[in-house]
Amino acid sequence: MPKFKIVVDSTIDLSPEQYKKLGAIVTPLNVHIGEETFQDGVDINADKLYEKVAETKTAPKTSAVAPGVFKEVFEKLKAEGYTGALFVGIGEFLSATAQSARLAAEEVKDFKVRVVDSHSLSTGSGLLALRAYDLLNEGKTLDETADYLEKIAPKSRSQFIVDNLEMLAAGGRVTGIKLFFGRILRAHPFLQVNNDKLEVVATPKGKSERALDLMLQVAREEISAGLESPRVFITHSHGGERIDYLYDRLKEFVDPKNILISEAGAVISSHCGAGTIGILYIRK
Repeated sequence: MPKFKIVVDSTIDLSPEQYKKLGAIVTPLNVHIGEETFQDGVDINADKLYEKVAETKTAPKTSAVAPGVFKEVFEKLKAEGYTGALFVGIGEFLSATAQSARLAAEEVKDFKVRVVDSHSLSTGSGLLALRAYDLLNEGKTLDETADYLEKIAPKSRSQFIVDNLEMLAAGGRVTGIKLFFGRILRAHPFLQVNNDKLEVVATPKGKSERALDLMLQVAREEISAGLESPRVFITHSHGGERIDYLYDRLKEFVDPKNILISEAGAVISSHCGAGTIGILYIRK
């Protein structure tokens, strides 16, 4: 049995098959719609989220995993014979989840926990969890694995094209004026995580292919310069035909066996909305 266990949160947006391979414990964030509270990936997914939002006409809110959830996880792992755990999930600039893990770790004696700030979101964090899995299988220690993840985390590229300007505006990402003109001009904001900030780096107008091509251009340049891991994710929330559009063009410069496709969960979808799609990888 390995000496440490990988623990993640529900926002890393891996597929069921990828979660199974990872063998990690998944701690769910919370989604609040009106008076109801759901656990991401447990009793709500993106489909149900959009149904509930349409039904209630209420903007969803999200909240972090509570320290008590992590304490229960760490105590269970200790009882099972593990000597430690590595947690990686949504970046600390977006959620208090990592801090909850740290607080819980302080309460579990004789059990080492390393909490890695992903500086990322969605499968940008998931890529780090998969690298942890690689190192665990190579026999690396908890500290060796965590130190490596901390080194490469700032190089994780998370970027998306977003259609739903209303959900961005509700999250404080787009001002009312930008929202108004975005509707008129059919803008498709191109978002990247840079230096612990979710930034709108461009707002291509017109057909969505223009925005997708811009993201592909950035991906081609960065991927051609080298990757820390060969894995490249296409992650989407009701991405539709755009999934094939990106896949067909990505495989021109990425080995198809390294292109992974996953769907965003309810928490990420709560903030980006339907139609969102991204290309995520870890740069050298």
